[in-house]
Amino acid sequence: MKRILILFVFCSMQILGTKIYAFNFLPYSIKGDFEGCADENSSSYTFSGQFDNKSEKPVSSFTVVFYVFDQDGNCPLQKRNNVVCMINESIPSGSNFEFNINMDEYLHESSYDYDSEEDEEREYRTEYLYVSRICYEDGTEWSDPFGLEAF
Repeated sequence: MKRILILFVFCSMQILGTKIYAFNFLPYSIKGDFEGCADENSSSYTFSGQFDNKSEKPVSSFTVVFYVFDQDGNCPLQKRNNVVCMINESIPSGSNFEFNINMDEYLHESSYDYDSEEDEEREYRTEYLYVSRICYEDGTEWSDPFGLEAF
């Protein structure tokens, strides 16, 4: 029994240590969420985020990926279940960049139907936000197409 416990602790430390190591050496950090809401007169949804360049090289562009769900857990996006958006912006080493993505082109038009009072204000949330590709000004690239490095 003692050997099983030691093996379990060893394996757990290996898994956690690898994860902590990966988080410390990611060349970025990112956060963001939806802002705004729809009403009878307008529909203005924006995803606002902040990208932090943790690498020692300036970034020329990055591709952000995130999944969107409504308050019922359904995907309100057209023809896909995630948003993939490339942002072309020069970001110096060690600095951050705030960005906004207009979500109107991604959301179903049915998301703006107002047949009942309870649909007047829809709330959206994001999950699994990560950067799939970073292009540096020196021509090199970093990629994580499925977000496995960050999670």
